Amino acid sequence: MIKAIIIDDERNSRDIIALMLEKYCPEITIAATASDCADGIEKIRQHQPHLVFLDLEMPDGTGFDVLGGTLSDTPFEAVFVTAFEKKFLHVIRFSDVELILKPIDKESLLQAVSLITTRINAGANNNRYQVLLENFNNNKSPGWKLIIPATNKEEYTINLTAIEYLEAQAENCLFCLNTGMQIIAKQSFRYYADLFSSLHFYQINNTQIIQLPNISRLDTSGGKVILKSGIVLDITERRQRDLLHKITHK
Repeated sequence: MIKAIIIDDERNSRDIIALMLEKYCPEITIAATASDCADGIEKIRQHQPHLVFLDLEMPDGTGFDVLGGTLSDTPFEAVFVTAFEKKFLHVIRFSDVELILKPIDKESLLQAVSLITTRINAGANNNRYQVLLENFNNNKSPGWKLIIPATNKEEYTINLTAIEYLEAQAENCLFCLNTGMQIIAKQSFRYYADLFSSLHFYQINNTQIIQLPNISRLDTSGGKVILKSGIVLDITERRQRDLLHKITHK
């Protein structure tokens, strides 16, 4: 059995999660619930759960506070619950942790539980939560780390600045790093295009994304982007004009 705790300041959310788990997830038993961070930390230390459903924003703090206050001596897997995905989008998505949006629906809950159960049964490490806390405490995106679940079933933790460029590869996304290493991520190119759209990245054509600080120069006559490493990539005419505007007005 997987022992779980639900920490959420909204009673309705706690009740919905508990009822759904009872009905659809017989492998999970609820050891306790809590309505704020302080009580949640105490319940985690008391019950030593395998899994915690963790609200991101509560009256006395955040789910990150709960995680930071317990994870070092009480390792567990977490499913975060929030109504405000955009506020913590990069911190959550970069760390490859599970997130359920309110109002909670059956499909999202069961998908998260299935992924977490697989990790627990496989004895996977909880490095993703350390990355999560590091990113949360680091306000500047160039210092963030990214966990990449790869098609070879490995997970790679890289610094965001290590990315040379990204390239679509069938249903997946190829990461080309400045070390020469290449990683094929399980997620799609579109997934990362959306994730990086508000950061210092730019999609130069239908299949490739570069990091803006990596640009050496633009070849406007040939429709090329030359990176500082010497790599030359194609850029469409429309995107070339837009990129030139970004570079000259940054």
